[in-house]
Amino acid sequence: METSSDGRRDSPRVKVRLKVRFKSSEAFINEYTHNISKGGIFIRTSKPCRLRDRVELVLIVPEDGSEIHTLGEVIHVVAPEDAREQMPAGMGIQILELKKEDQARIEKYIEERLNRGSEGLCRRQHARVEARLRVKFQSKEALVEEYIQNISHGGIFIASANPKQVGEEITVILTHPDTAQELMLRGEVARVVSPADAQALGIQPGMGIKFLDLEPYIISQIDEFIQAETEKVKGKDLILEET
Repeated sequence: METSSDGRRDSPRVKVRLKVRFKSSEAFINEYTHNISKGGIFIRTSKPCRLRDRVELVLIVPEDGSEIHTLGEVIHVVAPEDAREQMPAGMGIQILELKKEDQARIEKYIEERLNRGSEGLCRRQHARVEARLRVKFQSKEALVEEYIQNISHGGIFIASANPKQVGEEITVILTHPDTAQELMLRGEVARVVSPADAQALGIQPGMGIKFLDLEPYIISQIDEFIQAETEKVKGKDLILEET
């Protein structure tokens, strides 16, 4: 995604207006599925706003260029001096307002793209589970950071030189760094960064996993497992073990 500051609104509630442009329809669908639909978005920028700033987000829909306006609040900031390879500079924004008609537009757009037969995105939801991935966190801080940015929004990115295929259903086993407690979650590979693509983009190879069947009981289990903290985290490291 690319962002640009585009002036200010007259309302004193809104500090800045940000335009969010997605590189492709796949990137837009992935971001909506994993974050926007769950009420949040992370924007990479070297000039993040301050915590609790209200911002107007203008989401630019790929291909047709239409705009969707939302209101958000900055709830997490990664300053440039604190940025790392796996935690770029930017800000996490909680979406406060998304009109029903705009949500309907997004879902219609996604449905149309999925009906085109994009490989992987149209896979059935309940494919056979073929693998287990055990994720160990090096520290409690790394676990909390991953929860803030990804797990709480229904997904996780796991670095791997041999990522699974898009659409493959797997079991993710989260291992607590302090208690060694394990939490098993069902997931589906929604995005893959191959080693070749990673080298070209200067990022780590791996896969974005969307958690499935996140019922209220499961969410409460995740919250208990995380024991959420507010301490600022300077980096996160995931170690992948396949069983």
